[in-house]
Amino acid sequence: MNDAQTSALQYLVIIAEQKKKNKFLTLLSEHGARGIETVYGHGSMSPSAIAAAFGFEAEQSKVLISCLVKSENARELINVLYTDYNFNKPNTGIAFCIPVEGLAF
Repeated sequence: MNDAQTSALQYLVIIAEQKKKNKFLTLLSEHGARGIETVYGHGSMSPSAIAAAFGFEAEQSKVLISCLVKSENARELINVLYTDYNFNKPNTGIAFCIPVEGLAF
């Protein structure tokens, strides 16, 4: 495979508050996501003076959503998460993509 060639697929991961799960699932469906998987989690952070000093909130109910999307859709999704859902601000969520070069089953 040519190193200059970009991957057509991206593995997208979103970690955010559980209460926003349905909004994110709708957003992913609208952008053609496939193989969507949802995992619920419980954060371990407890309220403390140090956490407050850094602006962290003790939101403990999290959802991890992962899926496969086309590269062009992944860019759009990341932009929407940053602009419409304020992922560029603390305590809103984390999203990232990993290129998928090949799949084997």
